[in-house]
Amino acid sequence: MTKLLESPKDLFARLSKSVIDQDTALEQICVSLYKHLNHIRVGNILLIGNSGTGKTTIMRNIEKMFADDERLSRFTNTIRLNANVVADDQTAKLESSIIINRLHQNATRIMGSDPSPERFKELMENGVVFLDEVDKIRAVVGDRPNARGIQAQEALLTLIEGELLELSLTQRSDDGELSTHKITVDTSRILFICGGAFEGLYDAVYRRVSSGEHRDKLIQEYVVSDGQENVEEKEYFSLNQYVRYEDMFEYGMTPQFLGRFDEIIVLNDLSVHALMRIFIEPKESVFRESQVYFQTLGIDLQITKEAVQLLAERAHENHRIGARALRSVFKRIMRGIEFDPAGSYLVRDDSGSKRLMVTSELVSRFA
Repeated sequence: MTKLLESPKDLFARLSKSVIDQDTALEQICVSLYKHLNHIRVGNILLIGNSGTGKTTIMRNIEKMFADDERLSRFTNTIRLNANVVADDQTAKLESSIIINRLHQNATRIMGSDPSPERFKELMENGVVFLDEVDKIRAVVGDRPNARGIQAQEALLTLIEGELLELSLTQRSDDGELSTHKITVDTSRILFICGGAFEGLYDAVYRRVSSGEHRDKLIQEYVVSDGQENVEEKEYFSLNQYVRYEDMFEYGMTPQFLGRFDEIIVLNDLSVHALMRIFIEPKESVFRESQVYFQTLGIDLQITKEAVQLLAERAHENHRIGARALRSVFKRIMRGIEFDPAGSYLVRDDSGSKRLMVTSELVSRFA
């Protein structure tokens, strides 16, 4: 068997350029992706992370990686859906479900005007389904059953487990005649990557661990203050270390549904340093987007290191929305300046080139 990529590290090297401060989670994801690419049995992936910690970024960059590498062309049938739409799928036949329909439509679009049964089967069976906000289809809310959540989880069970489906593909011959082919697709090879914030899970697991009712114990850290002899004892709690399948059952994810996932991956909440990197490094970062905008006005946009740190600190105050807070804070700073860059912040050098410098003073004034 010819390997498409040398190792999971190859995948990590590509994805980590845009996925910041999630190395542990990304390593686990890359192992699963590598298995999927090489047709080795792989369980599906469940991502847990607050809004803005990188779930959507991971999904988008996997899509981009497939699209940019010709060797991975048979894996380009990727779709992203909100889990809530599955609960609205009232059809009795699985082959008519919204997920299969989307994969079918996407495969047809990728093939273009010259579809073939072989290519269609390849695209369908190598598909990747990104299902976001899967925590919204919990089977219970409070103490009451959630009918839509139960329905959605049940709708996904058979599809994720693997089913042989007979799908139709229409072809047009050279003389213009249409013909329909019946193609059997094995859904067990489709990779599902599901994500959700799972609001309240952190607090529930912390209560379980700290209550002493279980053998789990919080890790103790000893912190020595700078220049002081006093030693402070602190408890360290990481959801990634302590979350169990039982916690997910209590949250409202059914045992049957969770049994379809080999990995429960918890994303880190982003630190100030991580937010600084996210603001500057990725090609699609909000700062680079703004640089492109000002370039159209003939202005070179720059920012000081002190300003980046202060902006990240302000964004970190809204840690519940993670990296999304960067955009909100930066837009507040740049709102009036984008409309009219002229002013004390715009300078010209000896050659007449225009440069706009974002300083910590500017961040303090508007953020």
